[in-house]
Amino acid sequence: MLASWMEAGEDPVDVMPEIRKACEPKCVESFKLYRACVDRITAKGDGACDGQYFDYLKCIDKCSVPQLFKHLK
Repeated sequence: MLASWMEAGEDPVDVMPEIRKACEPKCVESFKLYRACVDRITAKGDGACDGQYFDYLKCIDKCSVPQLFKHLK
């Protein structure tokens, strides 16, 4: 069975960026921790914020994935 957009000859629309943007307010605390790390690393000139960045992405993904499945058929 073809998706409805394929049958209509339309190009698919990627809704993920919009969904991820809508999830940003739910992940403010994770983003603040990441930004604080970036500021600290910038001042020191050494280090990494990988853990904080991945925590922020995990929050965004946890919020966005259930919403994404509503758009998939």
